Amino acid sequence: AMALACRPKLLIADEPTTALDVTIQAQILELIRELQAEDGMSVLFITHDLGVVAEIADRVVVMCRGALIETAETARIFDAPQQPYTRALLAAVPRLGAMRSIDRPTPFDAIDPESGAATPAAPLAGPPDHAAAPALEIRGLTTRYLTGGGLFARRRPAVHAVENVSFTVAPGETLALVGESGCGKSTIGRTIMGLTRPHAGEVLVDGRPLDGLARRDAVRRVQMVFQDPFSSLNPRHSVGTAIAAPLEINGIARGAAARARVAELLALVGLDPQMAGRRPQEFSGGQRQRLCIARALALEPSVLIADEAVSALDVSIKAQVVNLMLELQARLGLAYLFISHDMGVVERVAHRVAVMYLGEIVEIGPRAAVLYDPRHAYTRRLLDAVPVADPAARFRRRDIAPAEIASPLRPAGWEPPLRRYDEVAPGHFVMA
Repeated sequence: AMALACRPKLLIADEPTTALDVTIQAQILELIRELQAEDGMSVLFITHDLGVVAEIADRVVVMCRGALIETAETARIFDAPQQPYTRALLAAVPRLGAMRSIDRPTPFDAIDPESGAATPAAPLAGPPDHAAAPALEIRGLTTRYLTGGGLFARRRPAVHAVENVSFTVAPGETLALVGESGCGKSTIGRTIMGLTRPHAGEVLVDGRPLDGLARRDAVRRVQMVFQDPFSSLNPRHSVGTAIAAPLEINGIARGAAARARVAELLALVGLDPQMAGRRPQEFSGGQRQRLCIARALALEPSVLIADEAVSALDVSIKAQVVNLMLELQARLGLAYLFISHDMGVVERVAHRVAVMYLGEIVEIGPRAAVLYDPRHAYTRRLLDAVPVADPAARFRRRDIAPAEIASPLRPAGWEPPLRRYDEVAPGHFVMA
């Protein structure tokens, strides 16, 4: 609304939908189309999401290292790209449905940027061991935030951010947590890490509760990678100092021992150990996220929470970071809680998928069951909103009505009704 106040002839939209979930993204794209049709306005749409490009663009300009390398009508770019770099970009796009015939997470194909040729990837590890004790177990987790009412009010309404959520993650398994913005995904991650105090429930890592006197030891077993790697790193410290900080704080290593461990971690995430003396601003976005992963691995955790860890990266770098995470999981036996709104990436990395709506899990089950045979209406709505990297399908989503975003704010004293889950297939549960 602010950008349109002066009725511009040109609207420059710089990554306007990057941080949005798929349903809100679909509504914003439809709104831009409607405004464009009403006012005859031109739009310069800057994005790294080729699904969005296919959805909204009439013409496409492809840039590489500051130079324009290819431009054409959208359909021609997608159907017959001329430059190897363009072909490599298109090959790296995660396409929902591409994993139907594959039963476990598989890295993205390796793309040669010089030729655009793809080398098919194979699964890196076998299925997780569900017979073993869970690496992460959540029991009845509830997180609420009191609001309004003044300092001395006795009864205040509350935001029910997470409501009676339970699940487990086995060693070597990835559970993807998906849903619209504000559904409680990130709150679960922050509550597990102790950054938010729960109202009720219990969190266990390797069978040990994350509370009481054992919390300091147990919390070392679970670490988190955030969405914005630059904000996660202190720009005044070298990256070596940032990675060594957990080692020093926990009394594991100092001095030469810490520097040696930092070198090992940098090599583990595919970076040159000689880079330890550089500052965060000297790295690209993908490299900074690798640094954050290295720091998260410093304490040798068994559980890694990835909160939108690749959502801000372009398609080719996103594929590389996802492949790194899968390699680390196969090598170290890590359990991942993968929080994301990118269904194409979720399909690539997840063993199981949990769908959240207004703080509650409405559907959970094996990846193929949830993504290819969704039973809950909200899950179907999420999947229908996923952008397709095909200009011929751009009108497919016009039947998605802009729904008012429901609020998790509840009056004082409100308690949710008792929920029942039906097992519609082995391991596939849907809220009744």
